[in-house]
Amino acid sequence: MTRWRAIGAWFWGPLVLCGSAVFAVEEAPQDSLAEEGEKGVITSTLAKANPLAATGQTVDAVRWMAKRRQFMFKGKPYGFTGLPVIYFHPNTGWNYGARVQWADYQRRPYRYKVTLNFLRSSEGRLNSFVRVKVPRISGTGFGVVILASSKRDLRARFYGLGNNSRFVEGYVDPNSAVYKDENYYYYVLENPRFVFRLLREIRGPLSLSTALGLERTDADARSQIPFLKDEGTPDGVTDGVTGFISATLQWDTRDDETVARRGVFHEWSYETSRSSVLAFLFDQIDFQRYTFTDARYLALSQRLNVANRAVFEVLTGSVPLYAYGQIGGSRRIKGLGGSDSLRGYDRQRFTDDVRLFTNTEVRYQLYSMFFFKQYLEWHGALFADSGRVWPDVGDLTFSDIHWTGGIGLRLYWNSDFVIRSDFGVSKEQMFLGLKYRNSF
Repeated sequence: MTRWRAIGAWFWGPLVLCGSAVFAVEEAPQDSLAEEGEKGVITSTLAKANPLAATGQTVDAVRWMAKRRQFMFKGKPYGFTGLPVIYFHPNTGWNYGARVQWADYQRRPYRYKVTLNFLRSSEGRLNSFVRVKVPRISGTGFGVVILASSKRDLRARFYGLGNNSRFVEGYVDPNSAVYKDENYYYYVLENPRFVFRLLREIRGPLSLSTALGLERTDADARSQIPFLKDEGTPDGVTDGVTGFISATLQWDTRDDETVARRGVFHEWSYETSRSSVLAFLFDQIDFQRYTFTDARYLALSQRLNVANRAVFEVLTGSVPLYAYGQIGGSRRIKGLGGSDSLRGYDRQRFTDDVRLFTNTEVRYQLYSMFFFKQYLEWHGALFADSGRVWPDVGDLTFSDIHWTGGIGLRLYWNSDFVIRSDFGVSKEQMFLGLKYRNSF
């Protein structure tokens, strides 16, 4: 019960900050998304940024802008959203920090966006990053993404390789006769990283990006009797300093990058990672990652839509421990298991060289309103996730698929800042998660 109370406080804390004010306001009519007095200013601004906004697309452009813009500065529209974060967790202590976003909305989706995230805990957890994205540099056809991050995860997981890897609850239960340590399956992962990504529009929805990155990983057992000691690392590679290069091809027809309701998103990604010149201090790392993502969005009505994503990935070479707990592509996520893949299983629950997972969501817009010129949308979701791992491509079979299902709630603030909560159930456990982004 103590664990669930802690998770509950973690889950509801940020929502209460917004919810206490949100429910005191009446719903805004769907046909009046911008205040009448602002339409002229918004239309004029859009006309300068995009001549089409002053013709047949004016109404749509005004509504789009009204959901995002918060203030004008020197005649230009900007948005600023953010929240403080504070909660208690028995494994990481008091967690505190904030997440904020700043965007220039002179053109769609934005001229640039800056995201800052800082989270620290009393027990030493750290998750901080700054990301700057410029989708298109005027007159060039190029864009850039710069990411600098530093993380110290006290609860990185490893349950062994294989689709049928065992989780023995008694090993982490102090009341069990076979108890070993509450952190038996966990290890501490430190991971500072820098990435520079160059974007290039090819034609229409087709684009290409290349990335250069440098990262350091340092993995240490958290318990005196760790699973890592009993099992050993998969390829005998634990941590190190690596440089990596990736190439990504995208086909994107989504109507919105953050809150997609229709369209498709395909991504083909290749990444190669090798030990740097400091390799003599660490284990040898040399591995490749191939990742394919297919996401589809279908609007059934103005409020109801269905979304589906499938991700298939193959790892080859001498793969380090930390890479087994990540899924690649233009945005790395934790998997298989957890809030970004199988919601119902523990984070990084299943892993091997080949992995596949799918997410299907039925999403419904429950409520929308303006509150002090802030546009808020509440969406409910029903979801089903599935996934499996294999040791090699030649071993592909679709028996023994892991399934989860559940419900979710999303708050979209100015159609840009996302607070996503999910409750999932699997045959192994229940999962409760909170994220500041959509799963897909």
